[in-house]
Amino acid sequence: MLAKVFTRPVFANLARTGNPHPVLDILAKHALISKNPLRPATLASAFEDGWEILAAGYRNEYVYKNELATRLVFKRHSPRTASFQVELGVGSSIVDVAIANGTSTAYEIKTEFDSSKRLKSQTADYLRVFDKVYVVTHPNHVERYERELDPKVGLIVLSPKHALSPLREARSNIENVEPRAVFRCLRRAEYLSATKELFGESPTLPNGVIAAYCEKLFLNLSPEEAHRVFVKALRARTTDKSTVDFISLLPPSLRALGYATPLSNRQRGTLTDLLSCPLGT
Repeated sequence: MLAKVFTRPVFANLARTGNPHPVLDILAKHALISKNPLRPATLASAFEDGWEILAAGYRNEYVYKNELATRLVFKRHSPRTASFQVELGVGSSIVDVAIANGTSTAYEIKTEFDSSKRLKSQTADYLRVFDKVYVVTHPNHVERYERELDPKVGLIVLSPKHALSPLREARSNIENVEPRAVFRCLRRAEYLSATKELFGESPTLPNGVIAAYCEKLFLNLSPEEAHRVFVKALRARTTDKSTVDFISLLPPSLRALGYATPLSNRQRGTLTDLLSCPLGT
């Protein structure tokens, strides 16, 4: 039940309505709302307390995603230079987390509750566009994945103390990147910008044919050139000042949700104000 508050619909509803009561009702059932008038709780502190319980007792996919956001973007890199994407479509798969800094890295999460049924096809899709691919999993699954995974795919374990421990480093895969697969991960504004920069063209064509035209041009790129376009596009998506300021104001427990949930600037302001206000007695 506590895991329900760490979901995009709940997060988005808070931002859109400014109404904390559905969340407070769940948190109160877990005794996470302070009744001490000398130390009034905020919604942010209640989320943090709830996170500690969730991360210790029910390590679902959100726990993994949020640990990746905190430990890789905020501790290893910086939100100003490293982008964090959640559920990015790649081929017929959806990568759980994609990070672009100096290069591109895909992270496929397999918790103790997940099946590995589609893992081979998923990682094969990711190797078509990413330089490095990792599977992040529970310690109990390590031996099986070491046997099953492509040798280029790395393996990371989320330890009981929430450390991300690399057991096998991913191999660089840039030379195998497919320009067509990269193009189909790009947004319209991104491929139009790349077309102008690389080919000196700003095509004024009907919407129904412009994508096909730009894709045909894109196929002339080398794997390395296509990958550079991909990294540049991904980095620009979440390293703008507005997004960085917003994510930095969130409590650590909500960073992955902040990246994953599209919100207007007004909604972001509503949410950060709501998180910081004392809840009272």
